[in-house]
Amino acid sequence: MVIDVHAHHYPKQYLERIGRPGLPPAAAAALAYQDIGQRLALLDRVGIDTQVLSVSQAQPYLPAAADAADAARLINDLYADVCRDHPGRFYAFAALPLPHVDESLEEIARTLDTRWMVGVTIGCSVGERQLDDAVFEPVFQELDRRQTPVFLHPVGQEGTSWLAGSNLPWLVGAPFEDTAAALRLVLGGVIDRHPGIRFIVPHLGGTIPFLLARVTRKSDDRVRSGLARLYYDTVSGSTDAVVCSCHAFGADRLLFGTDYPYCDEAEFEHHLTYLDDCGLEPAALEGVRGGTAATLLHLDRGTPSPG
Repeated sequence: MVIDVHAHHYPKQYLERIGRPGLPPAAAAALAYQDIGQRLALLDRVGIDTQVLSVSQAQPYLPAAADAADAARLINDLYADVCRDHPGRFYAFAALPLPHVDESLEEIARTLDTRWMVGVTIGCSVGERQLDDAVFEPVFQELDRRQTPVFLHPVGQEGTSWLAGSNLPWLVGAPFEDTAAALRLVLGGVIDRHPGIRFIVPHLGGTIPFLLARVTRKSDDRVRSGLARLYYDTVSGSTDAVVCSCHAFGADRLLFGTDYPYCDEAEFEHHLTYLDDCGLEPAALEGVRGGTAATLLHLDRGTPSPG
């Protein structure tokens, strides 16, 4: 079973609701023109059984709590419709109306007991707040209680001066967001306080595999072991990066992802096929391609019936 844990879906109705109708940018998202039928045909051609949908940077992080809650309900219901119409081919990470804690707890209760939502997605930051901010503790407590997978995603730091211009917020800013978010979860004690949460960090953890010796050299083993408790998706395309990540975390912490629709068809296929060239043992490769995700997201329990 091949499972893509990093795949996005942008219903026009939702983008209009959050005031971001220009997403995704056509220059970066060559596959954004595809309808669901074309998308399924591509999955079949490449050999991907299942995608887990998420909102990428288009989080429902609106200033007014009522607006944010309304937007989160809308996208989660639209995702549920897609999953229900194509059972077993799509699941979803529910979006939360952060930083509004009460509304987020309500949306967790509303969505996570349904068969289609296999976890939640959270931005690498929420407005000016970082993930180790104490305000999010009630949300993490509930996600911990439910032993919930949490998929992180960069939100884009366009206002950061050193990343201004040349698309730097996404070319390099995004993996730095991944890096900082993962380190905050470990250094801020979030994963220690909430061991039941299964955090998934995108893009092989950003720069963490390369910088692992630097970020752990003045600490005890807590940071290294903490980072090894997270999961990381394989959206990269570099065999060297995967090998480095396997040395840093272990192949059993890697999950296949494509970042659909931010690629053309050839790049989309490469996200899967390049894993064959990373020198992984067959059992490890099977785990990366879908076995680990199936267990983590409880998709190894069989395909739900429509309804």
